[in-house]
Amino acid sequence: MWRIVTIPLALVLLIAGAILAPTPIPVGVPMMALALFLLIGSSKFALRSVRRLRRRWKGFDQALTLLEARTAGTIARTFRRSRPHRPG
Repeated sequence: MWRIVTIPLALVLLIAGAILAPTPIPVGVPMMALALFLLIGSSKFALRSVRRLRRRWKGFDQALTLLEARTAGTIARTFRRSRPHRPG
């Protein structure tokens, strides 16, 4: 039941955040971070997709690593789960 509500809500937040990101007051960036948090926590597909994006785009990986460092508890753990698996 929780996933039925969370995933569509997160997708709406992600789209709205992408639209609002370039505005003078960047409210879209926190909206997109919240959407990623909700998606990673509720969907294995989203978790794998974010890992893949982090592996391919170093800037995205650095942004999420910074977000991990600035948040605490469940939020930080959820973003840490999306770290790409790197050999060695």
